[in-house]
Amino acid sequence: MPFKVVSIAGTPVDTRMGADFLRKKDPTLEVFEFNMSANPVEQTMFQFGSEESKHARMVEVFDELEAQGIRNFFIYCNSLSGAFDFDAFAAERGVKIVTPFQVYRSIAGRYKHIAFNAANLLGAYGIEKAFRDVKPDIDMIGMGHLAIVLDIEAGLTPEEIIERQGLKELGVFFKKAGAEVWVLGCTHFPYLKEALQKEIELPLIDPADEMYELLISGR
Repeated sequence: MPFKVVSIAGTPVDTRMGADFLRKKDPTLEVFEFNMSANPVEQTMFQFGSEESKHARMVEVFDELEAQGIRNFFIYCNSLSGAFDFDAFAAERGVKIVTPFQVYRSIAGRYKHIAFNAANLLGAYGIEKAFRDVKPDIDMIGMGHLAIVLDIEAGLTPEEIIERQGLKELGVFFKKAGAEVWVLGCTHFPYLKEALQKEIELPLIDPADEMYELLISGR
């Protein structure tokens, strides 16, 4: 029986990134795609909507996808994960939902000083909460930076974005402030990981690999 999974994210770009990651990681998966919005700005507006409106939209989306026989959901969007309680929704629906925030709770147990950047401050709040739920006294430096997402969606190269958005300098600041690692708190950002890691000293962490392990556990 095929293992059906859907990559859900904010825009077509990060939805495809999530699907491509899964297909490359495990060609045996039957991967579907569903983007919540047409672009980053529309997605940000959705995330800042009321809890009632977000829940109603999620019910519509999951009804549609579950009707296709899908019971495994890969939420490849940090800010979306921070804007909606997918853990509670998974229990409500009786399905498996994997999000970056489940991985962040694991990461929090490994480090004392973490830096991260997110697409917006709602996403940053959710990441900080995930860390502090595990380790209340953890030392964190976080920021929201939607311009990076917009540059990625516009098709700029990683090198251009790193220069335009001052990411080398940000890496220097994070390190001087005592961070042990830099967590990429947006699923767009792995697009920059290889190029950025060459320019900074801090190790970069992408939660996608651990998300995959959670997805297939109990398969």
